[in-house]
Amino acid sequence: MMNGQDDLLLISLIKQGDNRALDCLFRKYYYSLCRFATYLNNRKDLAEEVVADVFFKIWEKRESLTVEKNVRSYLFTATRHTCINYMKQEKYVMEELNDDMIEETPGPDDELMYHELETRITDLINYLPQKRKAIFQLNRFEGFTYNEIAEILSLSAKTVENQMGKAIKQLKLLQKTYQI
Repeated sequence: MMNGQDDLLLISLIKQGDNRALDCLFRKYYYSLCRFATYLNNRKDLAEEVVADVFFKIWEKRESLTVEKNVRSYLFTATRHTCINYMKQEKYVMEELNDDMIEETPGPDDELMYHELETRITDLINYLPQKRKAIFQLNRFEGFTYNEIAEILSLSAKTVENQMGKAIKQLKLLQKTYQI
């Protein structure tokens, strides 16, 4: 199993134009990044496209690529940003379409899968301590910034940031534990 130093070596080789290093990094992280992207946008087909795009951009910008510490974090952050960009672009396209042209409605299977995933996520979030849960929900579901949450809950922004980090770590651990 490769560690963070091995990942940094792969990045160094990629910067030198070694496409085998890119392939190795791709194979190591592809499935976990696809799961993450699917979690973010609920579409496996789009998730695979997002992850492929992340690695394409890494190759395309390899000479100016700067990853100094944690390659895994860099890849997950890049995937999150790419998902957001895809969703913004998709939302813009959908808004441009005439409402009469959009007739597709979710089927019973889609609704069942959505509700099952929603229930699993809710169950995981319910394991969080009360204040951490509130901070997480305000940020992720209500869209408040850390500063806004700090003001709402009479906390410091740093406390909110720390609690969000702990919430994410705890949810990841719970997810691995329960295979969700």
